[in-house]
Amino acid sequence: MLSFLRILLALVALVAIVAFAIANRTPVPVSFAPLPYLIELPVYGVFLLGLVVGALVGGIALWLSGIPQRLRARRMRNKIWALENQIEVLKKQERQARAAEYSAERGMVAAGSGG
Repeated sequence: MLSFLRILLALVALVAIVAFAIANRTPVPVSFAPLPYLIELPVYGVFLLGLVVGALVGGIALWLSGIPQRLRARRMRNKIWALENQIEVLKKQERQARAAEYSAERGMVAAGSGG
């Protein structure tokens, strides 16, 4: 249901953008104040350029704001990995201790019944 709603919303946005582009083909001068360059773009080109640049700047800002969380997650993942390895070492030591204890008990039982 949610994916259907997303597709429907994307189609509506696409139709609106195409309709805007068809209706606004008049070229307008675009200049960046301190630079001496002047570019003529259609109105829809200015709109789409602003949309793309805004999305890129917003995406970069979002990515940069997530750096502390990603670093914390990486530290936690490494800590979990170390603790899991420590648990495995302790389990191995416990198995070895139980095996040694079991063999010592069997040796005592065998020595006691031999007489």
